[in-house]
Amino acid sequence: MYNLRTAILSDLRVELLDEFERNFIRKAFFDRPWPTRKMEGRGSLLLVSGRMRRSLRCTANRSSLAFHSDVAYFSLHNRGGTVRVTPAMRKYFWAMYYKYAPTQGPGEKHHTASNGPAGYYRALALTKKAEFTIPQRQVVGDHPQVGRIVHATCDRAVREFIDKNIAPKFRKMMKK
Repeated sequence: MYNLRTAILSDLRVELLDEFERNFIRKAFFDRPWPTRKMEGRGSLLLVSGRMRRSLRCTANRSSLAFHSDVAYFSLHNRGGTVRVTPAMRKYFWAMYYKYAPTQGPGEKHHTASNGPAGYYRALALTKKAEFTIPQRQVVGDHPQVGRIVHATCDRAVREFIDKNIAPKFRKMMKK
């Protein structure tokens, strides 16, 4: 039975990792779309660099699977939550503002930009908020589709185990 359990966990690991990675392409947790990003940009917020998607891992122990990531903000996006605005964040927002703000010319003096990426980062740098909320953009978790995948994978593994290990012995016994 140990081999059956190992086979089921191994198959589930592959199946569920593939399905959770597809959530990045769907821009949804199966059938639940993610909230749209506030700043216009290329692609999905969670796919800008692809780091979160590449970081998703799964480990199996004796009787369960554990999904994890080494990206610090993965959990925040997966569950949603609040983030304190720090001086380092404000410094970053100003740096991004200067990166996107239009310049006048030879002296490279920046105009005050109020729209586009520059305006977005300027507003973040000047905000009086002490914290802001990150909406949930779930990638990993429980869902009815996960249950269907688990059921189908277990059913297939048990059938293969029976066909390989039990059926031949039963046929041999019936011939006697």
